[in-house]
Amino acid sequence: LAYLASLPFAHDVVFGGQQIRLLHASPQSVYEHVFPYAPEERLLRMFDNTELTGEGPRPDVVIFGDTHVPLWLPIGSRLLLNVGSVGYPLDSQTSASYAIIEGHAAPFPGPLAYTLVRVPYDVERAIQDARVSRLPDWEVYAADLRSGRFTR
Repeated sequence: LAYLASLPFAHDVVFGGQQIRLLHASPQSVYEHVFPYAPEERLLRMFDNTELTGEGPRPDVVIFGDTHVPLWLPIGSRLLLNVGSVGYPLDSQTSASYAIIEGHAAPFPGPLAYTLVRVPYDVERAIQDARVSRLPDWEVYAADLRSGRFTR
């Protein structure tokens, strides 16, 4: 827990000539859920600098998670990329999702390639592990994993 608490709120990096920001949920909060169907003005706020992200160049690409719903959304010349979830997908699919980003490290410009990948995993094993470890509300977790969406 101490290690997790020591991590920065956001991390900015130049990759493939693009300013990329990585964060958990949104530039405003680790608890603010930003779903693909959010109004455009809300989606555009994902590129904002805030007190939590710090000042500096505004990102061209924001890579985030939190909602467990994979997303590839170009907005003008910018891109929102949600990597989904490896162990708790919630987009009505039960396969794990992650992203591969390919390009040249700074200072070399060049194209970036983004791939959202889906792979199967043993959902029943994850449910069994949750039950055995006495995860609170493991039955709800099991229903979520089996359906690929929040059931409550």
